[in-house]
Amino acid sequence: MNRLSTDNDRPPPLRGTDADSFAHHTITVRWPRIARRVIDENDAPASITDRIQALIDEIPEGPIRRLDDPGAPDETLWNERIAPYEGQSWLEVPWFFGETYFYRRIMEATGYFQSGPGRWSDPFTRQKEQGYTASLDAIRTLAQGRAEALSAGTGREELVRLVRTALWGNQADLSMWAADAEGPDHIGTGQEREHTLADDTAAALDHLETFDRPARIDVWADNAGFELVTDLAMIDGLLSAGLAHPLVLHLKAHPTFVSDATIRDVHATLTRLGREDHPATQALAGRLRTALREGHLRLHDAYAWTSPLPARDFPTNVHAELARTDLLISKGDANYRRLMGDRHWSYTTPFEEVVSYFPAPLLALRTLKAEVASGLNQAQVDRLNAEDPDWLINGRWGVIQFADT
Repeated sequence: MNRLSTDNDRPPPLRGTDADSFAHHTITVRWPRIARRVIDENDAPASITDRIQALIDEIPEGPIRRLDDPGAPDETLWNERIAPYEGQSWLEVPWFFGETYFYRRIMEATGYFQSGPGRWSDPFTRQKEQGYTASLDAIRTLAQGRAEALSAGTGREELVRLVRTALWGNQADLSMWAADAEGPDHIGTGQEREHTLADDTAAALDHLETFDRPARIDVWADNAGFELVTDLAMIDGLLSAGLAHPLVLHLKAHPTFVSDATIRDVHATLTRLGREDHPATQALAGRLRTALREGHLRLHDAYAWTSPLPARDFPTNVHAELARTDLLISKGDANYRRLMGDRHWSYTTPFEEVVSYFPAPLLALRTLKAEVASGLNQAQVDRLNAEDPDWLINGRWGVIQFADT
């Protein structure tokens, strides 16, 4: 048993009770704003808008309650996890629990799992479509880069570029910046390298090159739109280089965190890419469709990825499945928080120490949008605190961290 194996050995989780924290701002300002946007952007009947408004009215002082979503496939799991917090306020519960619970309550309010007008309907569709359209020029540039790399026969250098592009694709986060708002965007600006606080890309590629066969690679996806296209380009690069077979892309089982990608989003994205009047974009979609058809690329959407569980507390069967991979690539801030347990780690705690419980080699690509970090040195922390006080939450800084657990 390592020294981080029990709750008493680990720091406390982030909560909204700290009035000066981003967690408090998220709960009191961002969540109600996101829920109001769901009302504004969907032509839903009064029964649905009334339920969403009731959810807004609960936040932040209302009590956490059990789900009321009869027959939903994850209702039992959720109510088991709600039980320890039932009756507490939104500010009192751990922030990660509260955030996943908030989005699950939107699914309850819209009737996503129930018969009726909201069944299987994504309430964030308009935002996702706007996000894709707004990034169309960048998508075409990315696809053109893939076409040129394939033509030139470039190897490791291209994979490094794709991993780093996938990192900065994570800046496209509709829960932080709506599709019609301006958020940070480093890709193509020359700012990528100076804003990368840790870069273990070479170590991860070295690890993949130790195998005398294609590796099984799993990817935890994050956002739809431009970020998903950067992930698909990275996946295309890994498959084209012969490094991966199979590559398993893990998506969300239902819409969540505004722009998180579902299996439906992957298929919709490939359809849109294939219809673009741009040969390289069409070719990227075609290669990925072929990979899906031939089983080289597989799409999974287990409910673990929409649950409130820290990765350490995943069920035994989920850990057993993860243990089969040769490399798991975790994309995005929320997945990073799940790996960290969303706890107040010292920012200089080694990344590999925090994730030592994980059952497989791990590569985390994340732009910082929450007050959680690890694997930095004190000089970096001091400099960032002095030069950019919001460095933990403004999405301008990123990490690529590898742990051969």
